[in-house]
Amino acid sequence: MKRQIRILIIALFMAASPAGLSQGFNAYDSFRDSPNRYQGWRGGLSAGLILGTVGGFYIFTRPIYYDEKSVPFHFSRHPDGHLTFFENDRRGLDKFGHIFSTSLFAQNIYFLSRWSGFSNKTASYLGAGLGIAIMTGMEVHDGLYERWGFSVGDFLANIVGGVFPVAQQNIPFLRHFDYKLSYHFTASQTNDDTIEDYENMTFWLTANPAGLFAGRLPGWFPDFLNLAIGVGLTRHDTREREVYISLDYRLKTIETRSVILNQVIAALDRFHFPAPAIRVSPSFVGFGFFF
Repeated sequence: MKRQIRILIIALFMAASPAGLSQGFNAYDSFRDSPNRYQGWRGGLSAGLILGTVGGFYIFTRPIYYDEKSVPFHFSRHPDGHLTFFENDRRGLDKFGHIFSTSLFAQNIYFLSRWSGFSNKTASYLGAGLGIAIMTGMEVHDGLYERWGFSVGDFLANIVGGVFPVAQQNIPFLRHFDYKLSYHFTASQTNDDTIEDYENMTFWLTANPAGLFAGRLPGWFPDFLNLAIGVGLTRHDTREREVYISLDYRLKTIETRSVILNQVIAALDRFHFPAPAIRVSPSFVGFGFFF
């Protein structure tokens, strides 16, 4: 597995060589020369892909979340009666998961909308709006089950996740940052369902120093290298929050001549590949490669 990941990263960096960059487009400018002319067959295919993905996501998560008796709609509350926001037995890490899930929906709906011929403005509304609507619909569905309830914290996290990737398309400064997920595949699961296995997940906010400090860094500092701050959970019963600092790889600006390949690269760039890292809390630990 590690060997395949290294080969993939090397291949992507080779694709980003100066010879390739001079004639290509990246994920942010793939559609800059495209006419804003809606194409019905692309729109129909895109709608089918979105509906199929949402349906598949619901079928996959139903036995995990909804295998219990339904109740009248209600909000998620603490035993003392106040609404829940970020407090739970996962130390709020599930909210980072909501941001990630919604951002994936928004990013891909935006791409499909642009590919279908919608303008950047319309695609931006569709990406953010539909991404948030899909996840909010699922949150309303949570409100019909006693174990869950409609979580205000989840809803707010969905809004952040839906807005951020679309804002990146319209505000160039935000392209120096990204939000990613990594999963420790080599560790044993602490939960029967991977989607709930938060102890093996780490969520990352990454920044690109070469873009943020253009002209002020040494010439040897590579522009494909990011710095990342991650948050996770310890694997013991107390579930302490872990904080990491790591290197990260900037894939989204790799240029190719293919709109589709650019979006595949953009999708891969939502994940933090193994890289050197240190854990700074709750104790100091160094890792040659952290998943």
